[in-house]
Amino acid sequence: MVAFLLVGLAGPAVATAPSGDPARALLSAGDSALTRLDLAAAAAAYAEAHRQAPGSYEAAWKLARALADQATLTKATDDQERLCHQAESLARAAIALDPRGTKGHVFLAIALGKLALFVGGKRKVRLSHEIESEADTALALDPNDDLAHHVLGVWNREVAELSGFLRFFAKVLYGKLPTGSLGAALDHLGKARSLHPEVIPHRVELGITLAAAHRYREAEQELEGAVQMPTTWVTDDYYRAKARIALTDVRKHLRPR
Repeated sequence: MVAFLLVGLAGPAVATAPSGDPARALLSAGDSALTRLDLAAAAAAYAEAHRQAPGSYEAAWKLARALADQATLTKATDDQERLCHQAESLARAAIALDPRGTKGHVFLAIALGKLALFVGGKRKVRLSHEIESEADTALALDPNDDLAHHVLGVWNREVAELSGFLRFFAKVLYGKLPTGSLGAALDHLGKARSLHPEVIPHRVELGITLAAAHRYREAEQELEGAVQMPTTWVTDDYYRAKARIALTDVRKHLRPR
């Protein structure tokens, strides 16, 4: 059903798949659109691939990824939340198709992480618990999945900064407090960066986490590096802008007093 919600997003018409493999040409068209940084065309191609081949694991997780990226880039709150729910649904569909496939678990964790921005209280704590579980599952399947390390890095930083109110709900719901720490956040984000140093979001979130740990000089270096990197993915400009904002704050701490 999600496929129909994305009708009209495409720029150029998507390719027609050959008989016998209805999704393959559409998946290739979506991949090609992403190399041109055309997220709308990629999402439309993946949506059509999912419509034609609902049993395709690749179509499900790639559409989930595209929807999550659209949620990152759209400015309307209602659209962000809707896209997050759609990404969650597609990621769960991918997991149902292949429970041992890493990408389904990773993009479910990502979708839930974005969705957590729109909820509060006990719902946020429940989502946090599932985010950790899905990212842990992805790493159990592939210890070198950089996105799973990225998710757990951000998760640890945010849990370390969790308010006392939410920590109380976590203890009530799960019988213990979350164990996230800045040290674990730095370990996971450092691992993500080492696996794929060309990925701007890894370096931006590592820089922000270094700043949270009061390691401002290292944070400045990471954030400056991210700002200077070329655009290779559709969300890179978003993260580059995030890096500039973080840099402004970091440099305040580096000024002589």
